[in-house]
Amino acid sequence: MFDLAPIKAIPISTVAKDLGFNLSRSGGGRCRLPGHDDATPSFAVRVATNRFVCFACNRRGSVIDLVKMMHGIDFVDACRWLEARYLGGTATTGRAKSGRIRRVMQQPNLEDAAVIGAQTQADPDVFGWILERSPLRPDGAQYLASRGFGRATLAHFRVGQIGNGQDLLHVATAKWSRQRLVACGLLKEARWGDEFVFPSNYLLFPFLVDGNVIYLQARRPDGKRIKRWYCPHSLPPPLFNADALSIAQRTITLCEGVTDVLSAFELDMDAVGLLGASSRLDDQTIAQFRGRNLSVLGDADKAGRGFAKRMSSLFAPHGLTIVRKRLPAGCNDLNDYLIAIRKA
Repeated sequence: MFDLAPIKAIPISTVAKDLGFNLSRSGGGRCRLPGHDDATPSFAVRVATNRFVCFACNRRGSVIDLVKMMHGIDFVDACRWLEARYLGGTATTGRAKSGRIRRVMQQPNLEDAAVIGAQTQADPDVFGWILERSPLRPDGAQYLASRGFGRATLAHFRVGQIGNGQDLLHVATAKWSRQRLVACGLLKEARWGDEFVFPSNYLLFPFLVDGNVIYLQARRPDGKRIKRWYCPHSLPPPLFNADALSIAQRTITLCEGVTDVLSAFELDMDAVGLLGASSRLDDQTIAQFRGRNLSVLGDADKAGRGFAKRMSSLFAPHGLTIVRKRLPAGCNDLNDYLIAIRKA
């Protein structure tokens, strides 16, 4: 049994930095939570309450919540990770080492205790059903065309678009039950009741493995940055375009986001996307990269350089070397490069 007081007193700014967040002195920075491509800094930690919030993807919580989301683990495993890393295993006995951490909360917030053992699981049947009822509309196709994506690419990746979210939720609940939608992260409890995680009109990108939809990510159907991406609640994204590893091509490019992978496809490059927690690949998946030439292509900024460094660290212990590719001047990401080529 855990003594939550010392665990939840671990300074959240310290944990966030250890998890790869680059925070300013005031505690703000770009969000690195799985599934959120944060171009404009929207993440913040609050020293007074020892909690975090992202104003764009609307996720927030305690230091335990942060570890759960970043590592894709449950409450118990998050507590174990925190106590092993910062408390030397003392939280199970209630005896924290004096001076090891600075207490910023006197009493634990026990709101997480109710979710011990509860884990969100992917549900390909439900995800596939949602995609089938969310065909890409003309306005969505027009926006994607403006980003350089042709019809063949959109068809290959089976890009869809949410219609009326509330109507879809009503039909989905009748078909699958509220409990099943909650279990796969499509329905979450919000301030005013149950909330469907995907807003109306958002583009829908399926993560496919052998034709099965194992994950869904929604994106704004325009170029605005606020609330740009939405994912199933508490379900970390897997590898995007994993089927590329089943083809005997010699070179694979590692990208940060979904649209970069689509851009690579347009440019006749074979690529996979590692988003947030999906950068923690298991040995079986990493083995599929053996015998190939690996390159990494991140954004042309500090976060992109950090992504390239993480990829090298991920594969190096397995004897795999990654070559870093750089974008031409004036291009922040691979999609910018694609658009520049289309306009040339």
